[in-house]
Amino acid sequence: MQVLAVGPSRSGTGSLRAALLELGYDHCYHGLDVVHHPEDDIVWHRLRLKRERGSILTAADFDTVIGHCAAITDHAAAAFAPELIAAYPDAKVILNIRQNVDAWHRSVMQTLMPVQQSWAFWFRSWFCAELFWMQESFIRGNWNTFYRGSFEKNSRRVLDEHVHRVRSLVPRERLLEWDINDGWEPLCRFLGKPVSQTPFPTLNRGGRYKQLFLDRIAHADRNIYLCIAMVVVSMVVLWTVVL
Repeated sequence: MQVLAVGPSRSGTGSLRAALLELGYDHCYHGLDVVHHPEDDIVWHRLRLKRERGSILTAADFDTVIGHCAAITDHAAAAFAPELIAAYPDAKVILNIRQNVDAWHRSVMQTLMPVQQSWAFWFRSWFCAELFWMQESFIRGNWNTFYRGSFEKNSRRVLDEHVHRVRSLVPRERLLEWDINDGWEPLCRFLGKPVSQTPFPTLNRGGRYKQLFLDRIAHADRNIYLCIAMVVVSMVVLWTVVL
């Protein structure tokens, strides 16, 4: 593990991931990794429970899910920032935040929160194991814990406290405070890499967040229809026996 990018989701994490991959950090863990490997949700859930029991999380604990990675960004990095910083003392730390906090808050509310607050999505999670663990580990778990029960109400204060805590934990020479608008130059200088001559990646998948789970939603819907069909058949059989 060489780079810990501990800023919150929707602070350029996807673009930063693409940039780190281009700079040779293979692999850079991101929320998309959990989408492609939903079993990771269970590992992050267990790590959170272990932390809540008062145990110290070590590199060996984190290596069960990110041991193949040279870098990490997105929500897991933010939620476990103090533990990751302690577990990987030689890694450089990037505090990627958007200077316009209101724009960041608005972005999360418009892209991530509609799915998290959807009763239909919650209901479907009981009919698809992968959606269930997304709810249990991410939405009800690490996300809810990090934002103390409400992103809408607490996020600005949580972000401010997060920034101050990271600053207190990381020596100045290991820390880069970075906004996506800063681009390549400060990032490459901090990492000791030649400045890339390609345009900085500008990925924005937020508008397609729900689409990442369409196959799991369809799987849940099939199971719902199957359960309804079984109930109907059972009622018909019972009614026939009674008559």
